[in-house]
Amino acid sequence: GGADGGGCGSIGMVVDGQHRLGAAHVLSSKGKLRPDLARVLVEVSQPMGEREVRELFTEINKVEPVTLVDLPQDQGGAGEEEAAIITQAAESLRAQFPAMFKPSTSCRAPHLNVDALRNELHKAALLQRRDISSSAELVAWLLQTNESLAARPDEGWRGVGPRPRYSDAVLDKARREGFFLGLGLEWLHADGQVSDK
Repeated sequence: GGADGGGCGSIGMVVDGQHRLGAAHVLSSKGKLRPDLARVLVEVSQPMGEREVRELFTEINKVEPVTLVDLPQDQGGAGEEEAAIITQAAESLRAQFPAMFKPSTSCRAPHLNVDALRNELHKAALLQRRDISSSAELVAWLLQTNESLAARPDEGWRGVGPRPRYSDAVLDKARREGFFLGLGLEWLHADGQVSDK
């Protein structure tokens, strides 16, 4: 993104929300702006030099979005108890398998990101579906699931077809580290026991 305004004599510049603001302007000029879209949230900053603008946008682009689990409960986030259980369990897994956790939320298999895992555990309503009431129970369930996934032969991970689902290098790292939860999240949504096939 870029900043709008900021020239000599301007009162400020839009540093976030410029696309929303532009879309609202286009819709308004065509007489198609719905009343519920008439208010647009933007962030405005004092005018600044090019170097400061670059630094600001570099900082903005490094920020990870807030995940659902971390939103207030009335907005779909986890309650205090659920958040504590999920966070403690995810941190416990990261401590047991440090090489398999990466800082980026968009890391590649066989890795996981602790915040992405927390979010997925919440979205799957795992605590409710499995009647889990403590982080120790959740860790035990995650480790048991990991063991079931470890029993799956490599052919089961590769899939069928000309392009394997997971490369030999990915599977080798998962086997070497003994961690399979980063090979997709189907296990998280399975209702029964995780298949080893």
